[in-house]
Amino acid sequence: ETLAEIQRILRVQGITYRMIYRAAQHNYAPYDLVISVGGDGTFLEAARGVTRQLLFGVNSDPERSAGSFCRADAGTFARMLDRILDGRVLTRTLHRMQLTLNGKPLAFKVLNDILVAHQNPAAMSRYAINLNGIKEEQRSSGMWIATAVGSTAAIKSAGGQVLPRESKALQYLPRELYDGPGTTYRLTGGLVQPGRAPHRARHSLGSVEGAASVGRAITLRSLMREGMVYVDGEHLKFPFRYGDRLQISRARDPLRVVDGAST
Repeated sequence: ETLAEIQRILRVQGITYRMIYRAAQHNYAPYDLVISVGGDGTFLEAARGVTRQLLFGVNSDPERSAGSFCRADAGTFARMLDRILDGRVLTRTLHRMQLTLNGKPLAFKVLNDILVAHQNPAAMSRYAINLNGIKEEQRSSGMWIATAVGSTAAIKSAGGQVLPRESKALQYLPRELYDGPGTTYRLTGGLVQPGRAPHRARHSLGSVEGAASVGRAITLRSLMREGMVYVDGEHLKFPFRYGDRLQISRARDPLRVVDGAST
């Protein structure tokens, strides 16, 4: 019903559009506006491919669907669209992650978070982490890496800290580090702040004030034959096999989203 209402309004406005399924690969280059219709999951999938376009989230089921990124529903879409067309809409800039696998940048950008882990949730995750010249091998239940937007999601539940949405920092946090004989870990969680010098102390998260500020990128080398990288949940994933190297950094091109109506 929401899709039908949006299409009706676009036709009334004389706006040319194309409708695609959320999981379909699509080139957004010819378009000025991308409208995600669903909930936060649909918004996150759309956000991976958007470049210069404005992204507008519409919640198709406000009573049952989480839509923290969505600024309209079927009843308010027409009014918000008018404001967008008139330039009377507030926008917000959100920062994403760039993933580089074995030296090749991946085509999509990550708005929320990634989980690097063994594909079997009961198996131990083994990897080597390199952060600002500090290298160590770790055994854990996996590694969370999140943007500021993603800091309110799984990484928060795992013990991370919530960052302002506009923050350029990335946050990393190993899950359930193996605490066995002879294990001493230095990289136990912290922030990746662009342009900031590394903190010399132990990289533990602690409080917001005490969190470590570290280098600009995180590199993980897989020590698993059946490792996996999960992107923004379970729908997008790719293998992370023994010897693979994954670099995670802040993407150069931020995302511009509809945030509300101006006065």
